Amino acid sequence: MSAEEAEEKDPVAIVEELARRFLAADAAGAFALFDPEIRMQQPASLPHGGWYEGHAGARRMGVEFGRYWTRVISPPRISGCGDLVVQLTTQTWTATSTGRSATVDVVELITVTAGLVREIRVFQQDTHLLLGTLDRPGASGAR
Repeated sequence: MSAEEAEEKDPVAIVEELARRFLAADAAGAFALFDPEIRMQQPASLPHGGWYEGHAGARRMGVEFGRYWTRVISPPRISGCGDLVVQLTTQTWTATSTGRSATVDVVELITVTAGLVREIRVFQQDTHLLLGTLDRPGASGAR
């Protein structure tokens, strides 16, 4: 989908295409759907938590996440209301340091403006469970 085609599509269609590209490991295609000033937020309780801005920030978030985990993501359930789109996936995260895994639902609130993804706020169902997969003092293994 070209930028012109993206502008003609509704926000749900943009997020569906983003999910398709992401799950197909098409990073360049996914980034083509990001606003150059995209903002992404992960929970502060996670080691890769905080706000990331722009394409460089989105790449940095991916690198930071990869320092701790790999993951498998289910096909998304996507619904929208105007420029706000909600994406729900089930994700299994596996810690790179311990090999322990945990599965949680992840809700993403995605804002689409002018045919591009402008903001993504991520809410993992249980960050304590995810942290329990890491090799950290007091961390208990996930089931």
